[in-house]
Amino acid sequence: MLAWTCRDFYADQGIALAALYLGDFEHPLHVYARWDTWAFDASGWNLESELLQVNSDFEGLPVRQVETITSDLREFCEEHVHRQPHQYWADPTERARAYVARYDPPWL
Repeated sequence: MLAWTCRDFYADQGIALAALYLGDFEHPLHVYARWDTWAFDASGWNLESELLQVNSDFEGLPVRQVETITSDLREFCEEHVHRQPHQYWADPTERARAYVARYDPPWL
């Protein structure tokens, strides 16, 4: 949800979405927005290389694949067994927008 919100929030910046696969897991363990060499997730903007290393170190698993996401949020959630926004106790959209706005993007 946060990655899609970031992409929509900065629609003119060409932000892509990425799914991080570690080890032998069938589904991605992390999804984030990416711009140039930067990544945006719940930790704000960080170098993508650092995000990959931190996740690999934390999980104790190698990065198997980073896949560019081309599906919309609904399709991605269905394919990877994730909750969709309407399945949360409250719509997370406004909260996600406020969170994205808290962090200055790297192009500023």
